[in-house]
Amino acid sequence: MDKNAEIAAKLQALRDDYVARLAGELEGLAHLGLSLDVSVDNTEALTTLNQKLHKLAGSAGSFGLPALGRAAKELELQAADYLVNPDALQSAITQFCTAIQALQTLVVKATPPKFPSVSVTTPVNNQILIYVLEDDHDIAEEICITLRHFGHKVIHFSTLAAAEQEILRQIPDFMICDVMFSEEQREAPSAILALQKQLDMPIPVIFVSTRTDFNAYHSAVLAGAVGYFVKPLDIVRLVDCFEYYLDRNRSSPYRVLIIDDDKALGEHYRLVLNDADIRADVISDPALVFDVLKESSPELILMDLNMPDISGTELAQVIRLNQDWLKIPITYLSSESDVDRRISAMGRAGDDFLSKPLSDRELVAAVSARAARSRQLSDALDRDSLTGLLKHSRIKEQVDVEFSRAARTCSELSVVMLDLDKFKQINDNYGHAAGDKVIKALAHLLRQRLRKTDAIGRYGGEEFVAVLPNCGSTEALRLMEDVRQNFSEIVFTAEEKSFQVSLSAGIASFASGVTAPEQLLQRADKALYQAKAQGRNQVCLM
Repeated sequence: MDKNAEIAAKLQALRDDYVARLAGELEGLAHLGLSLDVSVDNTEALTTLNQKLHKLAGSAGSFGLPALGRAAKELELQAADYLVNPDALQSAITQFCTAIQALQTLVVKATPPKFPSVSVTTPVNNQILIYVLEDDHDIAEEICITLRHFGHKVIHFSTLAAAEQEILRQIPDFMICDVMFSEEQREAPSAILALQKQLDMPIPVIFVSTRTDFNAYHSAVLAGAVGYFVKPLDIVRLVDCFEYYLDRNRSSPYRVLIIDDDKALGEHYRLVLNDADIRADVISDPALVFDVLKESSPELILMDLNMPDISGTELAQVIRLNQDWLKIPITYLSSESDVDRRISAMGRAGDDFLSKPLSDRELVAAVSARAARSRQLSDALDRDSLTGLLKHSRIKEQVDVEFSRAARTCSELSVVMLDLDKFKQINDNYGHAAGDKVIKALAHLLRQRLRKTDAIGRYGGEEFVAVLPNCGSTEALRLMEDVRQNFSEIVFTAEEKSFQVSLSAGIASFASGVTAPEQLLQRADKALYQAKAQGRNQVCLM
């Protein structure tokens, strides 16, 4: 059974269980309604009714019973009104009780469809097909060689005519294209635009040119440009642009924490988000929030506003007391319709509000957009400006997080420390700008070669750390040997001189003798030292 089918089956099982429990819950609501008596104080019964109807209003729609959810919401608001105005219940008690009993008929009549797959992601092809359209042979060769070193499949076309025929036969993942083809007396943007109109999905393009006028840029945008570079080319910057575009599609899954006392609804949300390649953890007990926050490092918290022992606003304030979690956005999830209460909740440690019930696609879209903004802000704070990799403190946090996860789930974990060989000589012989190019090239290669679930950081200077969850020592060694070999083949140029650089790496894997994340880093560092001592340009296991 594939992932989508498996998750759809779990979602259907959740719905079946929910419907099975509904009979008892609705019968309990009916009994509560019948217990109402205008001759006594109904505060306790109305309060219980209000809470149960609120929960039903928030969950029924998510489990394929929207009519039941809407009816429960109307009755919830009536119960809230009777709590404030008890006299209003006297003339409406019979109608109110009848409406509560009628909720059971909405379950019988409902025929919700099977839960569809809501996945919004597509598999990322490890080898990207790139077409380079360039009539200058020297420039084309430099671009092609550089991109091939990063494991991409690159095909060069020296004429627009040749490229046009092949593009319609085999659509590339990406194109790098000169603006002007002099011998053909044609400008590429207009030709590419005509091709794009024939395709179901536009091809991202980076244009290169000697032109810097506004019209050239505008034409490039119309043709699908994601980048524009002026000759003479800085190949490293061009690859930066290309890799940035790819990273948007192969970045690690967003991390979300769901806090909801309704266990079935929380599990439903988790499965839907997992199907959309969003890593979601769910807890129904707010007292567990500290441990889960430390372990999962979420980029977004989805929190029920109304919970039995602590309100969502109170829990949000508890979370905000810890400086480490100040930057995590908190979005309230609730069927609360009172505007004043929603505004009050937003003013007390919350950042956003989503109304229950949410369709599966609404949930995925809302969470994706909010988590993306959270990651953008986090990246600005936590990532190294030169490489785009995690800074020293953040990559150490990832070691802690993945170590805790491996210990809890008894899964594999490897930590790698990499270091550029004789890097000082590069700076001394070719200058610091050349050294920066080398560092950025290794960062690109690591992002391209490793999985999107892996964490990569610049540990300091020319030293890097990679955290590889669910990866044993044998697989980690294979990955790092691949990185080492490909990196050693890259040819750098500076001041009309060419040079190559090697790297050394040390690997430590989670084992029974390792009791703390610091030990993994220490063992990886020891393995790296061994690789250096044995002559560099190699990978050692510890």
